[in-house]
Formats: sequence, C-alpha cells, structure tokens
Amino acid sequence: MKPAWHYLLLAVLASFLLTLSFPFSGSFTPFVFVGLVPLLLLRQHFRISGKKYWKLGFWNYLAFLIWNLGTTWWVANASGSGAFFAFTVNALLMTLVYGLWSFVDRKINTRYSFFLLIPIWILFEFGHHRWDLSWPWLTLGNYFSVRTGWVQWYEWTGTLGGSAWILLVNLLVFRLYNVYRIVAKRNQYIFTILGILLLPIVVSQILQVFAIPSLQTKTLNAVVVQPNIDPYKEKFATTASNEAFADSMISLANTRVTAQTHLVLAPETALPLSFLEDRLQNFAFGQTLDKQVQQWPMANLLIGASTVRLFDFKNSVASTPIPGEQRWYESYNSSLLLTKKQAPQYVHKSKLVPGVELVPFSNYLPFLSAIAIENGGTSGTLGVENEPKVLSMQTNQTKSVTLAPIICYESIYGDFVRNQVKKGAEVLCILTNDGWWGDTPGYKQHFSFARLRAIENRRWVLRSANTGTSGSIDPSGKIIKKTAYWTKTAFSQTIQLRTDQTFYTTYGDWLAGISISWILLSFSTFLMDYGRKSRKLQV
Repeated sequence: MKPAWHYLLLAVLASFLLTLSFPFSGSFTPFVFVGLVPLLLLRQHFRISGKKYWKLGFWNYLAFLIWNLGTTWWVANASGSGAFFAFTVNALLMTLVYGLWSFVDRKINTRYSFFLLIPIWILFEFGHHRWDLSWPWLTLGNYFSVRTGWVQWYEWTGTLGGSAWILLVNLLVFRLYNVYRIVAKRNQYIFTILGILLLPIVVSQILQVFAIPSLQTKTLNAVVVQPNIDPYKEKFATTASNEAFADSMISLANTRVTAQTHLVLAPETALPLSFLEDRLQNFAFGQTLDKQVQQWPMANLLIGASTVRLFDFKNSVASTPIPGEQRWYESYNSSLLLTKKQAPQYVHKSKLVPGVELVPFSNYLPFLSAIAIENGGTSGTLGVENEPKVLSMQTNQTKSVTLAPIICYESIYGDFVRNQVKKGAEVLCILTNDGWWGDTPGYKQHFSFARLRAIENRRWVLRSANTGTSGSIDPSGKIIKKTAYWTKTAFSQTIQLRTDQTFYTTYGDWLAGISISWILLSFSTFLMDYGRKSRKLQV
C-alpha cells in the first residue's frame, strides 16, 4: 500500500507536465505525451491495493484542478468569481470523464477497453464545445498551436486529431512502463511509440512542402489596426464616446491605407457604446465612418461594435422588455461591415462567454436571465445568430470577397469557423479585445490558437486586437506579422484569397462519429464474449 504522499506526488507531477507543455505556460510541448502517465500510474496503484475508487477521484480532481489553474490562472484578472467557477467546474468535468473511462475499463477489463479513454475523451471535447458551459481552451489538440509544423494534418482531423494523438501516446507509454523488463515487449512498444510520434510529424512536413501552396490568384490588401485602448479605464468609462473612438480608429487606419487597400479591420467593440443598428446614420460617429469609407479609393471597413435591435415581440431568451412599452430589445456583440454601395451589414457574436455574455441554460430556464438582470446585469444574455454567418463586400466593380467575421472567443471553436468557410469565407477576420487579462499568457494563447484555424481551413487569418496581439497568419499557420503588446499601431498585409475547401472544412469533427462507433463496437464485443462465457458455464 502506497502512502498518501506518493499519490500526491503523482497528481502534482501530472499537472506539472500538462502545465509546462501548454502554450506559453512553458511550451515544452513533448511533455504532453507523458503528462497523463502519472494519473494512469495512480489508477493502477489503487486497483492493486483495492482502495475505494472515490478516493482516487479526489487525487484526479486535484491534478485536473492544478492543471486548470496553471494554464488559465490569468482569467482571474478579468473576473475572480468567473475564474473560480471555470477552474472548479472544468476540473470536475474532466474528473468525471476520466472516472467514467476508469469505471468502464474496470468492468469490461480487456486489453482493448483500456484504449477506450481515447473515444470517451474525444466525445467529451466534442460536447464541451457545444453547450452553455463551454470552455474549450484546454482541448488537448490546442497544445500544438506553438508547433504547427507537427500538425499540418489538422486540415483532415481538426484539433480532435491532436487530442487522439496525445491520448494514444500516453496510453502506450504507460504500457511500456509496465512491460519494460520484458525485452521483446519493451522493444515492440518502443518502436510503436516512436512510429506513432514520428509519422504524423513526417506527414506534416510533407504537407508543408507539397500541399499548401494555393493555386488562387485573387488577392486582398488589408490594413489591421490595434488602437490599444484600456478596457478598464478608457473603453467603457463614463467619459467614453463612440465619436472619439471612431476618430481615433480612422486616424490610425489612415497611416496605412493606400489606393490599393481593400479592407480596414478594427477590433471587437471598437465602438463600445450600444446603438440601434437601423439608426447608425443618425449618429455622428456613423456618419463619420461612412464618409471615410466613401473617401477611401477602394477600402471597406469591418469593425466591432455593441449594438441593439428592437422587436415588437419576444424574439428570444435574450429579449428584454422595455418598461411601459409593448416592445423588447436585444443587445449584441457585433461585427459591422461598411462598404461604398451596400447598406451596413451586421453579424452577431454567437459563441458567448459563459457568465459574462451568457446566462447558462437560460434557453431552457428563462427565469435565470431575469434573475441576472435583477441582480445588476444590463442584459441577462446577449443575442446570437441562429447559425454561423459570413459577410460579402466588393473590392472593385467586378470582384467580391466573402469574409468570416470571428469575434474573440469564437476563434477557439474549430467547428464554428469551418462552417463559415463552408459558406464561402475566403479569409478569416478575427476581431478581439484581449486587454482584459493584462500582460499574461492569456492573450498569447488566444493568438496562438488562431494558427490552428488557419491550418484546418487553409485560409489566411487577419487578427485585429484592441490590445494583446494583432497579426496575420498564412494558411500553414505561420505567423507573418505580429504586433507588440500594449502598443498603438497598424500594419498592412496582402494575402491570397482561397475558395478550395479542406477535408475538415467539408466533414467537420468526423472523429466524434468514429468515437461513438468505437465505443458501440467495444460494448457489442464485450456483450457477445459475456454471452459465450455464460453459455459455457451453463453447459
């Protein structure tokens, strides 16, 4: 029987390895391939000793909690209570998923049930991207956002492929540990692990050389601005005005706009004070922006804004009644496209931050939104689009360009972005405000994850951050331009536009379907074996 300090050591070692290998929490990526091995050893010690498994859950939870704290502690800079909720709940979910696999493996108890951790964890990540408590920051496939040369094959699998790769290697390394003294099996596992580690990297290098160059000739010249406005002291201050922000944005853009510029990109909530969407031209800042767009030789403007719509009916759970009137309003975190000949186009942020922009499960329990408002919230939940949307603009009399407007948090959702590309997006335009977290790994990680969206869809990424990091990323995930933190600046970038679609763009997270089939097949095999054994005993 192992002493408690031994279990503590394994739990801390696991969290230490997983944290140090995460982007900008250490970025020692190879550690992730053994990061789960201490937890597998911990589980083995409990099985051998016959200890109660609920006690194992405590040590697993401790490891996952420290991992969450070590990689995303910076969330507390924006919201202490939100960070506490994110850390504790996400660690609990991971513990339950890991515990479910452990239970299934113990009951089935075959050499193949051991590997069911892979499909079970992949289904957890798949589901965790698609519900109200979504927090996909720690998706295992995100670890390679700083090693994009290893994962060019994400154009086939998305980040779930990276998660499967990490899990498989960890399971095999654990098996190697157990058979290390048996020479034949040891050599077999060593060669298998080396093959599984090296083959994806070799394939990735081949893809970089042969598969990435675009045959498209259509180009776009963009100017990206980073206004560097303090979100705490300036952006939402009582003295703030959209007029002042619009003037500042235009002045900054005009330092780079030329006769060849097609698009000016400004960050999330660059116009932070809410206005009615259909009355933009009634405001001085709206007139200023439209006048500037008309004066630019070719350039259009994509800018983030806080907007409002009025309804004569309750449109959704986000609708708030106007006191004394039979009308409702909805607030949005929006992207606004201003062009020379078209009416203003809006797309609303759809992937909302739980607790900040979204009251979880208010679609099913609407009274939760009312409680949030009664406790001081301006809006229980922001309004969203019913599906991912794109925007279209003219670059000259004969050519048009389709843009994917991606607001902040949406950029870490591979499936959301690939649906925009599936609808024709030729370039990914990320509008964000990463100033909430301060000079921490948070804004660096957020920028880094955008590189995976580029690879998955083979699209250029243009990223405008209020502050943090703005930049441009090519379809291989290579950073072409990158701004410094807490710097007011702008840059221009000419990119190739692409219309081809990758396997991942077309078919999405197909690995989740494979995972379901794998689990069903495993249970079917177990039931058939169990039936055969039962009949033999009866005979």
